[in-house]
Amino acid sequence: MSHRIIPADPFSVHIPEEEIADLKRRLQRTRFPNEPEGNEHWEYGTSLSYMERLVEYWRDDFDWPKIEEGLNRFPQYRATLTDDEGEDHTIHFIYERGTGDNTVPLILTHGWPSTFREFLDVVDPLAHPEKYGREGPAFDVIVPSLIGYGFSSLPRKPIGPAAIADLWHRLMTEVLGYDKYAAQAGDWGSFVTSRLALQHSDSLLGIHLTMLPLRPSLKHESQKPVSEEEGHWIADMQKWWRREEGYRSIQSTKPMALAFGLVDSPAGLAGWLADKYYRLGDTDKSDTMEGMIARFPFDHILTQFSIYWFTGTINSANTLYKAGPAEGSALLKPGERVTVPTAYSEYPIDVLPDTPRSWAERGYNIVRWRVMDRGGHFAAMEEPELFADDVRDAFAEMGLGQEKTGK
Repeated sequence: MSHRIIPADPFSVHIPEEEIADLKRRLQRTRFPNEPEGNEHWEYGTSLSYMERLVEYWRDDFDWPKIEEGLNRFPQYRATLTDDEGEDHTIHFIYERGTGDNTVPLILTHGWPSTFREFLDVVDPLAHPEKYGREGPAFDVIVPSLIGYGFSSLPRKPIGPAAIADLWHRLMTEVLGYDKYAAQAGDWGSFVTSRLALQHSDSLLGIHLTMLPLRPSLKHESQKPVSEEEGHWIADMQKWWRREEGYRSIQSTKPMALAFGLVDSPAGLAGWLADKYYRLGDTDKSDTMEGMIARFPFDHILTQFSIYWFTGTINSANTLYKAGPAEGSALLKPGERVTVPTAYSEYPIDVLPDTPRSWAERGYNIVRWRVMDRGGHFAAMEEPELFADDVRDAFAEMGLGQEKTGK
C-alpha cells in the first residue's frame, strides 16, 4: 500500500563515518574503575566483567552500518510542531501503515533508558498480523522518539509528559489526520499515554499500559480507604524505591552534574544505563553475565546506547525526571480518573511488587488485566512475539478494528 503524502519530512538514520570512528577511539581509551568484592550480582552497580565484555564488543565487533539498515527498514519522518509556550519541537517517528482497510491507528511510546528501537521488533507483527499467522486487528503503527531523545529535537527547557501528550495528539490528528486512535506504552511513555487519555479522551479508542503511573488523591471522598493489600503494596514500593532510586534522585535534581561524564564517555554512558536493564529486565539472576547477555544481546542493547551516544541526547533524556515532577503529571486531581478503556499487562520484574488491581482501578477504567509469565520492563524488546500478541488481543477485546477508523 502506498503512503499518502503527510506534512512531515522523510527521514532515515545515517551517522557519518567520522563519528563512528570517534566512538571506536574513545572506547579504545576506556579506563575501567576498580570493583569492590561482592559485586557478582551487581550489588554495587554495573558489573566490571560485564562492562569489559560489552566495551570490547562495542569497539571491535559492533557493526553500526548494519544496525542502521535495520533501523531504516520502516518509513520514518520528522514533523515540527509548536507547543503552547511557542517553542518548536521536531518529532521523529516511524510510520508503518497496516494491512487492510480497517486498520487501527496505534501510537507506541517508549521510556527511559530506551529509544524508539525498543518497539522495532513489534512494528511488523502489529501492522501485518497475517504474515505471522495471526488474525487482526492490524494497526497503523506510529513510534515517536520522545522529545529530547534520539532523533527528536532537544528542548530549550525540560518538557514534561502532559506537554508531550498534547504534541502527540497533534501528531496523530493534525499531521497524520486521524480522528481517533489507540495508544500503548510503558515507563515514561505510560505517563504520556495516561495524560493523552486524560487530556484528549474523546480521541482515544483505548490504551494499553505496562506501567500504571497515575496516583489518586486518597484523601478525596471519592476514594475508598486503603485496603490491607494496597497498604502492603505501598510499603513494598517505598522499600524498593529506597533501595533503587539513586539514579532517579540524581536525574530529578542535578542532572547536569552527571551529564558531563555520560556525554563524553561511551563507557560511562553504557555503565550508567546497563544497570537499569539488569535490574528491570527479566534476566536470569543466577548467572548474571550470561543471563544479561541472553536477555539483552549486545547488538540490541548497544543499539539503544549508540542512539543516545550519536545524538548526544542523554542529558535531555535524563531531565525528563526533573520536568515530570515539576509538571505534576503523575498526580490525579481530586475525583479525576482515566475513563478511556484501559488494558494493563504486568510483566514479571523480580525487584518490583505486583500491583493490586484495586489500586489500578482507583485511577483507570480497567477493562482487561493480565499477569504475564515472562518478560520485563522492556517488554517489546525482551519478548516481542508475546508483547505483540498481547497488545493485539487487548485491543481486539475492546472491539477495535471492526469498523473503519475515520481519517
